[in-house]
Formats: sequence, C-alpha cells, structure tokens
Amino acid sequence: MSVDESTGRGQIKDVLERSISDEEFRRQLLEDLDTALDGYELSEVQVMLLRSLDESDLDKLTPENLDEYFCVDSAVYTPDGLAELERSYELADADMETHQ
Repeated sequence: MSVDESTGRGQIKDVLERSISDEEFRRQLLEDLDTALDGYELSEVQVMLLRSLDESDLDKLTPENLDEYFCVDSAVYTPDGLAELERSYELADADMETHQ
C-alpha cells in the first residue's frame, strides 16, 4: 500500500483522535482493526503500529498528548521490538505460503 506521507500522517492522527472520542470505534480498533481502518489510507508501518497497540496504550491517549506520544515520524513513540514485530509478520506470511 503506497501512501503519500502527509496523507498518512494526517490519517493516523485522525484514527487516534477518533479512538479517543468514539468508544465504539476504539473497541473496533482492538477487536477488528481491518474493518475499523476501512476508508483510511495508512502505510504498512502505520498499520503495524496500530496493531501493536493494546487497551492500556489507548487508555493513555489524550488530545493533549497525542502528537508527542504517537508522532509517527519521530522516535517519541517507537514500540519496543517494532523490528521484531515486522519480522514476525514476515515469518507468518512465509509460513502461510509454505502450508498452502
């Protein structure tokens, strides 16, 4: 999925802002991310970042800390093990291809 950086940045901020104000959307992010993100244009890295969030991460979000806590283009928020997470997706994909 190729997404313009400025579009993706705005889109992930929209998703996170909505997760703060819309409890149903927030629940959907946690339970069915793909459906929740329908209509948003996000990069694969942004989607992986959202997949790595759990309820406690979303509980910490406020309109006041959103920019500093989840700035995608800086090191302010980098989930521990993002490289490992990316690798695990690659391994899972390879495993699925092997078993088909």
